[in-house]
Amino acid sequence: MTPLSKSLEELINAIYQDGSVSFVEYQGLRDNADCRMATVIKEFGQHNNVTAFQKAMDVAMQLLQASVVDAKKAKLTDTGEAIVKDALASQVQYLLAGSQLALRLL
Repeated sequence: MTPLSKSLEELINAIYQDGSVSFVEYQGLRDNADCRMATVIKEFGQHNNVTAFQKAMDVAMQLLQASVVDAKKAKLTDTGEAIVKDALASQVQYLLAGSQLALRLL
């Protein structure tokens, strides 16, 4: 796994301590990530690949949430829900694996 800063590792460990993520914890992690990005923006400016990545992550989260809502509205069978859940989870794992590969280069 990609090494995390001590403060980020502590935050993540605290969030997952009980084995689940609450909405408040999710919002806190999002806000913390935005604060960390503000530091990058101070260093590199507003318009670069890092800030574009941040915007892409915001869009990705919105689309993931919208996909779940759409699947719920579709009143899928248990099997259909399992297929959607598996497909969406595989996309998240793809991002995680890719991030680990990319961040090793830093």
